[in-house]
Amino acid sequence: MKKISLFVSAFLLSTISFAQTAEEVINNYVTAIGGKDAISKIKDLTMTFTGEVQGANLEVVIQKKSPNKFIQAVNVTGMGEVQKQVCDGTKVRASGMQGSEDITDPEKVKAVAMQAVIVPESEYAAMGAKLTYAGKEKVNATDAHKIDVAIGSVKMTEYYDAATGLKIRQVITAETPMGSQTITSDFTDYKEVNGVKFAHKLNQDMGMMQLALSASKIEANTNLADALFEIK
Repeated sequence: MKKISLFVSAFLLSTISFAQTAEEVINNYVTAIGGKDAISKIKDLTMTFTGEVQGANLEVVIQKKSPNKFIQAVNVTGMGEVQKQVCDGTKVRASGMQGSEDITDPEKVKAVAMQAVIVPESEYAAMGAKLTYAGKEKVNATDAHKIDVAIGSVKMTEYYDAATGLKIRQVITAETPMGSQTITSDFTDYKEVNGVKFAHKLNQDMGMMQLALSASKIEANTNLADALFEIK
């Protein structure tokens, strides 16, 4: 009986010792990509991704300037710029083939400005993110920690490789002109840029369309001008 009690106690202790919290998973990710100190030294970031959509070459350029300036532009060969989103920190302008729209609703602006943070996960606590550990799941045969994240109106589920700590998947439901759309993004091929690892391959599943993007260039601290993010 004593042996059984000792076994149960040891089992419970081992379970407690290896239990994960959402905060630990996020902290492990931040450490795995280079740590907070290295991240804090990056003040702006330009990422250029290329891919193909319906047989046409596609280029996505993302520019971030800490703390709240953000641009994402999508160009398609033969069509030029088909989509652009600019955030100057206080408002957002979304433009596309159907025209442009200025967004001033604080919650919507906050959701876009969040993308301006060089590594959003490193600032989850400051953003007031509510994190919930939802157990382990397989992601493409990889054991991953599942984290539910809520930041204001933004809700998403993230998956972190249990072995490396790296983020390998994000699932988010966004409101679009066509209604709610669930976007699943898979991140691979992490490479170091200015002391911080960024995923250089991104696969997105948007239901009706799948997109495979590869980074042709990621540059940090190029002194992006504030004028670049102006909304006139």
